[in-house]
Order: sequence, then structure tokens, then C-alpha cells
Amino acid sequence: MRTLIRGGWVVGFDGSSHQLLRDGIVVFEDNTIVEVGHRFDGQADHTIDAHGMLVMPGLVNTHLHLGTNAPHAFFLDETKADYFGANFYAYSVPRRGAAEARAGARADVEQLYGIWAAIRGGATTILDIGSRNAAELVRVVGEVGARVYLGPAFKSYSYVFDEKGRIQWDDDPGSGEAGLQRAITFAGEHDGAHQGRVRCMLYPAQLDTCSIELLKATRHAADEHGLRISLHAAMNLIELQRMLREHGRTSLQLLSEIGFLRDDVLLGHCVFHAHHSWAHYPYVDDLRLLADSGASVAHAPYKYAKVGLMLESLERYRQLGINVALGTDTFPQDLISEMRLAGLMCRFAEGSFRVGRARDVFDAATLGGARALGRDDLGRLCAGARADIVVVDLRAAHFGAVHDPIRSLVEYGSGSDIDTVIVDGRTLISGRRAVALDETSLLKKVQESGERTWASVGEWRWNGASIDDIAPMSYPVAPSD
Repeated sequence: MRTLIRGGWVVGFDGSSHQLLRDGIVVFEDNTIVEVGHRFDGQADHTIDAHGMLVMPGLVNTHLHLGTNAPHAFFLDETKADYFGANFYAYSVPRRGAAEARAGARADVEQLYGIWAAIRGGATTILDIGSRNAAELVRVVGEVGARVYLGPAFKSYSYVFDEKGRIQWDDDPGSGEAGLQRAITFAGEHDGAHQGRVRCMLYPAQLDTCSIELLKATRHAADEHGLRISLHAAMNLIELQRMLREHGRTSLQLLSEIGFLRDDVLLGHCVFHAHHSWAHYPYVDDLRLLADSGASVAHAPYKYAKVGLMLESLERYRQLGINVALGTDTFPQDLISEMRLAGLMCRFAEGSFRVGRARDVFDAATLGGARALGRDDLGRLCAGARADIVVVDLRAAHFGAVHDPIRSLVEYGSGSDIDTVIVDGRTLISGRRAVALDETSLLKKVQESGERTWASVGEWRWNGASIDDIAPMSYPVAPSD
């Protein structure tokens, strides 16, 4: 079937960069774009009127953990002050011997909602970092029509809290090399499923939970099987100090020296390089090592802004030639809002309004993500690219007068302004309404799953704290009549 999107601003691609077409057109047939320009004289089976809207490539969310937002109620843990940028400990790390932190949640609801929230936030390509119940996730991806990179995580050590609330790294002999082999087998069985919308990657969990031997084995497996790698690295101060203490190297220096970093590697966060203001380690130029390697960075600014941290800085990474993509990591999975925060945090870091430009963060959310995946058919609207398209309504009051639609999107927009989402030629959202699933039913299940998550917190927390201890209500709850 041939579909014509007509009118509005179109973000076309000229072979090297985006360009704007006023009152442009996009034509796609089945799952492939066949024409982008100012006019189309052929016949179309279906027409979408985009006057007053922005027609843009689907965004690439390069770092998130599929689930609901319920565990993130613990993110700003008021019982602890020693996370040093590692606040995921609060909602994902149990005490030694306890069940996993999210044991009370429904995995099927978590995964479906995580995918749908990311789609609602403008992402047509999603990287789930270390998939839980990965085989079931493949089925869910097929049903909802998403484009997802996935695969099970593996590691040498597991995070646990001891009885005094101190973070520990326990040996995890059941994972490690065996986990890597399971991931390779999984990729062999599922890579390319659902007409290529499922792609597999290797996901060693976090740098400080992987032995040097496991990292080297992962590098070898990626080369042998043609798989890309995503790894959390340089993500918090605890990790950086552990690497310096055990190896005498910064996180990035260590990865460089063991030959892990190449252009098929995507590093999650990569905030704590040697010259970051929290690191104060002037003995190595981490960012130059990173730039020379060709590896990419998945930048998730909101996650760090919530704990008073920022990348230092997006502009510096860009100037060195480091490919920076965007991800959301935690909720909301709104990549449009994430673009705005990425630009603002860059300006804070540099003390300049001439950085963090709208085009820079838009490039990161589109072309940067596609480059990180080695894809020249995503993140752009041009003939031959995949029909992954997002249409944003610019006619709302908060947009006002629109001169530059990209600036308007980044400065004023959010996922709630999205009118249409098309993935691989299939419409998932139309007229702001969910087409691919029953959103009302899903949200009811999400609330129920969240209630179970919050009720179970005392079963796995190191000190038995309740949800009200960890995340007290903003204001007292008045008694009901």
C-alpha cells in the first residue's frame, strides 16, 4: 500500500544532514520510504494531512530498561545519601539472600508498557538494555509492532546490599561466560524476527559487574558473530573509584587498553570521564581515547539531572567527534523532552547559550542513534529508508508562532504533542489515539502492578523500609471521610 503524507514541515535528509521542507511530502510504500520532496503527482492509496504539523523521522531511544515507572518511586531514596550518582541501586538492588527487587511486578505488563511509553515519547526504535524474559519480549514486540534491539544481560558479579546497607559485589558464577553463551544462542534464534524489527545485541550488564575476562570474551563474540555491544560504563563515581582501586585505570582507560572499544560499541551514560568535575583525575584524557575508538555514547540527561548531575559536556563530546545518541533510561520515556534537557544541561555545563543547539540534540536523537546502531536506513526521511515516521502537531497554544519547527519542538514540545507514529509502515498512533493496543486496559494493569511493587518493598530492602520511608508523599494525605 502506498501512503502519502502531505503538508506541514518535513524533515528531509540530503545524504549528509537533515533539511527542512516547507509544505513537503513523504511517500512510503509498505515499509519503505519512496519519495521525500515538495510535490507528488502519483497515486496514493491513503493520504495523511499534516498541515500545521512537523513530519520527522522516528526517534531512536538508545538506552532504556523496559518496565513500568513504579520502581522509580524509589529513585530519590530519602534513606540513603551514599549512592554518588548510582541511584538505580535504590530500586534494583536487593539485600543479600532476598528475592529480586521487582519480583512483585508482572513482566508482561512491564514490558508492554515500557515499549508503549517509549513509542508515545516519539521513539520508533528502542534499545532495551539487558532484556528480562527476552523470549517473551520478542513475542510482545511482534504484537505491538515496535522496532526493538534486545537481548539478555550477563555479568560476573551481582550487586547486593549487606546487613548494614553497604553495596557489595557478589560473585555470580551462574552468569558470566554461561550468560554470554546464552545471549549468543538467543541472538542466533531471534535476530531478525518480525520482518527485521527485532535485532539482538550483546549486553554485558555494567562495567563494575563484569570481569576483564568476560569483557574480552564479549569482544571476541561480537567479532565472531557480527553482534553489536551495549555496556553501562563511566556511569557513576562508585564505578570509577572501583576501577581506579582495582586496576589503576579509569573506566574508559581500562576499556580502551583491553581493546573493547570499537565503533560497534554503545556505552550507556559515559558521564564520569577523568576530567569530570566529580572525578578530579587529570592523568588521562578519557574523551580523546573514546573519540579515537569510534564508540558511541547513549546520553540520558534527565536521569542524571534528577540527582543533580550532568554530562560535561555534550558540546565537548561533539567537538571531539564522539557520536552521542539519546536515551531516556528512566521515566518518562519522552525523547522529545529529553532533547530539551540535553540542550539545557549542555548550556549549564559550558556556561554558554551558544551550545546545546536544537539541531545538535535533534541530530543525537535521530542520526546519532542510527549511527550507533550502524543503520543508514533509520533516523532520516529519504528514499530507501525505513518508513519510521513521527508527526507532531505544532498547532497547540504552547507552540504559539512557529518560525523554526525544530527549535519549537525542542523548546516547547513533548510526547503529548505527537499525532501519528508509524513504524515499518504500520500506524501505531493516529490522531493521538492508540491504534496498536487498548491503552486504557494497559494503564489499569500498570497501576495494579505498581501497587504490588510498592507493597513488596519490605521483602527485599536491606533495612525493611517501606515505600513511605523511601519516597514519602510530597504532602500529608488527608484522612478520608
